[in-house]
Parts: sequence; structure tokens; C-alpha cells
Amino acid sequence: MEEFNKKTKHDFDLEVVLDALKKCRLNDDTVLLSEYIRAYRELCRFFKLTGRLFGFVARDLEGKIAIVEKHRNLDKDNNYVSVQSILKYESSKGIAKIKSPLASGSRTLLRLHNAFEFIIAFMRRVREGPENEKTSKIAAEVYNQTLSNHHPWPVQKMALLAVHLLPPKKQLIDVMCKHEYSRVMELLDDVISYGQPIYDITESVYKEHDLLVIP
Repeated sequence: MEEFNKKTKHDFDLEVVLDALKKCRLNDDTVLLSEYIRAYRELCRFFKLTGRLFGFVARDLEGKIAIVEKHRNLDKDNNYVSVQSILKYESSKGIAKIKSPLASGSRTLLRLHNAFEFIIAFMRRVREGPENEKTSKIAAEVYNQTLSNHHPWPVQKMALLAVHLLPPKKQLIDVMCKHEYSRVMELLDDVISYGQPIYDITESVYKEHDLLVIP
């Protein structure tokens, strides 16, 4: 656990995540991809700061973010501005379920959406538990309830091995987060409050287009 024995405090910033999530959802429940990605970039920094523990998660998420951004950068007709627009466009063109991330932005975005379920659930459990609770236990339980459903066995095994090296809750927060423990607890409340509706709306849009399961 040498990643968590360093005295230097890291600078994962939940305020960046919160600001992006606040701007992500418009009044009509449109979910903006630009802000969704901005929130995810900071969340990836958290995974990367854990070193080898969640490095494979960060690399996977960053790869998917890059693919979604490539779709957005090539977009000339505002088809990749929001979750709603990308699914509507790709469904109408019959490309949403194509087994190629370069062809289907919907397929790649679904992978980020599935990971977001794990992130929100993990944050909720961290927020609700005592200071000395084992984050390894939290992460393992939440992973088994959420993200493991979308991973093949080798990835599941790797993830569960990684989470068992996580330190107790307060130590994790003290080392990884820019803010002090009490402020992180406050920010977690707000991140969950803004993040859960974004997850629910995205889930609903995928269900509406029959895209919740894309191999």
C-alpha cells in the first residue's frame, strides 16, 4: 500500500466534479456531453492517483472519453452535444449497436454510464459509513452489485484484487483528496445529489432507445 503511505497530499478535486455535474443537466433534463466528460476527467485523476490499484480503470475510462470526444470533434451537425442527441442520431442511422467504438458513440458512452453507477454508489457508501470503515470492503461490495455485471471474469478478478489493497476511509480521503475530510464529506453529499439524477436520466434515455445492452 505504498501509494497511501506518502505524506504528500494529492489534489483530487471534488469541487471540479461538482461544478461539472451542476452544469451537466439542463432544465429540460438534457445531459450535456461536454460537462459529463469534464466530470469524468477529474474522476479519472482519482483512479490514477491510486497508482497501480485502479490504474487499469483510469486507462479504460480515459480511452472511452477520448473516443466520445473524437465523435464530438468530428460532429458538424450537433448530433453529439448531449446524451439525448447522440442516442437519437445513432439509433436513427442504425449505428448505435455496431461493435466498434469508432462507429458507435452510444456503445462507448454506455460503458462510462455503467462505471458512473459504481462511482455514485461507492461515494454514497463512503459518505454514510464511519471514519474507520474499510473502503476495500465498500468497493468490493459495490463493485459486485454494479460494474461487475458488465465485466468479463478476468477483469472482475483484477478489480477485486485491486480493491482489497484500499486503506480505511479517512486515510484514503486524507491522502487522495485536495480538501480536508469534513469538506470532502460535504462535497460528497452534493456530488451524489447532482450525480444520481444524471445517472437516472441517462439510464432512462438508453432504455427508451432499447440500448441498455450493447455487447
